[in-house]
Amino acid sequence: MRYIVATDGSYASHKAARFLVEHSCPGPEDEIFVIYVFPLPSDPECYEGVVSLPTEGSDDRVAKVAGPILAKTLEVLAEVESQVNEVILVGNPAMEIVEFAMNLGVDLIVAGTRGRSPARELYLGSVSSALTHRAPCSVLIVR
Repeated sequence: MRYIVATDGSYASHKAARFLVEHSCPGPEDEIFVIYVFPLPSDPECYEGVVSLPTEGSDDRVAKVAGPILAKTLEVLAEVESQVNEVILVGNPAMEIVEFAMNLGVDLIVAGTRGRSPARELYLGSVSSALTHRAPCSVLIVR
């Protein structure tokens, strides 16, 4: 199987990674992609000419933020026998994760939820909610 563990450095995303290890028991034939998506403003064009926004995961600014976040999640997955790959993307987190899942034929996306109030979720959006509605595969949301 191919798994995605979506991480943003939050307690909820680490809890989701632990849940995968404890309950799914990925084996040596499985592959896990730990994905961090560096979020961009909803309309990056507003910042054109004012500030240079990163466009890819290899940007030094993105790597500086993503490195520690990925490292903590990789610690949680250290005991699994599966091949674990770290992936850094830039853009809208839900859209980038869904696109990655489609392109690689992922079987399960595992993500945490922060449990925001409905009003705050409506205003800010919810990555976990978007994943459940748009993903081409099963999605496990860990609370």
